[in-house]
Amino acid sequence: MKIEKFKIESYDEVVGLWRKAGIEIVSSDTIDEVTRVLNRNPDLFLIGRVQEKIIAVVMGTFDGRRGYVHHLAVDPDYQKMGFGKSIMEALIEQFRTKNIQKVHLFIEKTNKTVVEFYNNLGWDVREELIMMSFVPDEKLYKRHM
Repeated sequence: MKIEKFKIESYDEVVGLWRKAGIEIVSSDTIDEVTRVLNRNPDLFLIGRVQEKIIAVVMGTFDGRRGYVHHLAVDPDYQKMGFGKSIMEALIEQFRTKNIQKVHLFIEKTNKTVVEFYNNLGWDVREELIMMSFVPDEKLYKRHM
């Protein structure tokens, strides 16, 4: 797999991969919102190709203090072949170049397969934390698209 930086021209293909992998697409995943993430974190938004097909993607972000992982996906036809691990290793290396001390990600509690995937990569479940969310403008955020 060849890992490279995401370019907005691949947006439709990446959204198709996210959907195929079971990631729910919401209003924060529109082309405008993804462009905002890309503009802020161009070296942290990675895709993996086999030949010319995008088979893996991970969106990393950095808020100036902590790193975050969003929407890691591997095409179901290519899962269990090490591609998820490879693209995560590439993202972690990008975080290291920015001297980021800690990286976070969010997983739905029911998604045991993904929790196990990250445990196998050395990530820890933080039982002492509670994630909370707030939507400042209900007109902007739409869960179902």
